[in-house]
Amino acid sequence: MTHLRQALPAIALMTLLTGCSSPSTSEPVDITPADSQQADANGNKVQAFMLRGSVVLGHESYSIQPCGSTKQYWLTIPPTERQALADITRPGYEPMYGEFIGYLEPAPADGFAADYDARFQVKQTNLISAEMTQGCAQTAHQTRAFGHEPGWVVEISGNQASLLRPDNQRQQQIISKKQIQSGLQHYQGDAFQLDLTKQQCNDTMSDSLFGWHAELSWESNSYRGCATLGSVDITRHWVGRYQGTSYISGNPALTTTVTLNPDHSATTRYDYPSGDPSTHETGFWQQASDNTVQVVMTKHQGRRLISQRLFTLDGDRLTTREETVSGQTYSLGNDGLSLKKQ
Repeated sequence: MTHLRQALPAIALMTLLTGCSSPSTSEPVDITPADSQQADANGNKVQAFMLRGSVVLGHESYSIQPCGSTKQYWLTIPPTERQALADITRPGYEPMYGEFIGYLEPAPADGFAADYDARFQVKQTNLISAEMTQGCAQTAHQTRAFGHEPGWVVEISGNQASLLRPDNQRQQQIISKKQIQSGLQHYQGDAFQLDLTKQQCNDTMSDSLFGWHAELSWESNSYRGCATLGSVDITRHWVGRYQGTSYISGNPALTTTVTLNPDHSATTRYDYPSGDPSTHETGFWQQASDNTVQVVMTKHQGRRLISQRLFTLDGDRLTTREETVSGQTYSLGNDGLSLKKQ
């Protein structure tokens, strides 16, 4: 196959800041290297990313439909988080809004997950809410902490921290010190300090679960509450259509087009100048490192086939010299495969 182709309430407080921020896709989401780099089922290193969407939890469905997408991924949730999620899940497979940190793997060949486009391995729940049914309609948020009695929200954006309290004007301070390590995040300025600890947190006033506990000292006041990391997927700079033509004896033999979509789904299309029918594959993509992207195809012409290419970014081109199909690695020839971003 390869040779042929190549040869050829806290919620209410949080919304106060939503309309006032415009997160950049290049803004760090504060997922540390230790937390972000994971090994998939085949031992390949990939980087965990933030996935947000409509979530359905139940006996026969643990799934997420990414915001703005028709794709559905099976959610593999750590046992340590299942009970807390069950406590806020409403009966009848009612959709909820969720944000998860994790990575993608091919769906299994059988079982409930087999009918899904891929399987998303959850490393941490960032936010899941039975109340935020329109969560996908909101702009992706920055890292923020919040609490009640009294109500407060602090948002981290670039080198600034902003505090908002009901009936008070917004206050801002410059972040002079920042420490990000596995399970702990520390932000500090002249008159504030914010510490986030990785653990399940429920504000007791909403059917929502958050991934971090927060302690804030702002001037002479102290606050405790919950927090979430920024929900921006910072790997989306890979999104686009990449195309290249392979030649045999100076003549075009095959045009390969790889499309990486915002929902992390991917397609590969092969067009033959000879007039033979085009072929089509579907799968997913995810960042492997700052300059490499893993593209996994799970179906060829609608039939299950697991193939993987690890592309390196070289200017505006993706390049690779080999492909792994069903566990076997094949060379893509002396010239490899080079695809230019369209």
